[in-house]
Amino acid sequence: MTDRPGFSPEAVLRGLSLRRRIALVLVGLAGGCGAALLLLLWLTEPGPLPLRTRLAFGGLVVVGVSWAAYAIGTLTRMPMFAADRVIAAWLALIFTTGTAAASLAVAIARPGPVAVAATATALLTVSAAAALLRRARAHRAALRDRLSSD
Repeated sequence: MTDRPGFSPEAVLRGLSLRRRIALVLVGLAGGCGAALLLLLWLTEPGPLPLRTRLAFGGLVVVGVSWAAYAIGTLTRMPMFAADRVIAAWLALIFTTGTAAASLAVAIARPGPVAVAATATALLTVSAAAALLRRARAHRAALRDRLSSD
């Protein structure tokens, strides 16, 4: 065991930028508060909810808790590495794809102008999440290339 960390001061400072920390705090708060609000709403319903509604509430609670756990894990582990961006991008792609599939199922069941808007929004969010994943993986690959060339 040594007294010196395995990364440079520049890497630590770059990883601990205020902008990224604030963004992670906001992501964690949004996920945790959203999950708590949905869970409280679900638990305080006077009667039993239909199966689809319970599945939707459960899925949204899982999404919120996942984002909160990601933010807590990233903020408590210093510094924030490029892998954290890749993890966040994968979470975004998985959750937007699930949400898009659910909205497309509703759009098929109830065709009309709202269905067209839901389909367009679903495709837009999934493509944005895929672009973020591509960008995060490229950034991580560039850092790995720099590391191997040094």
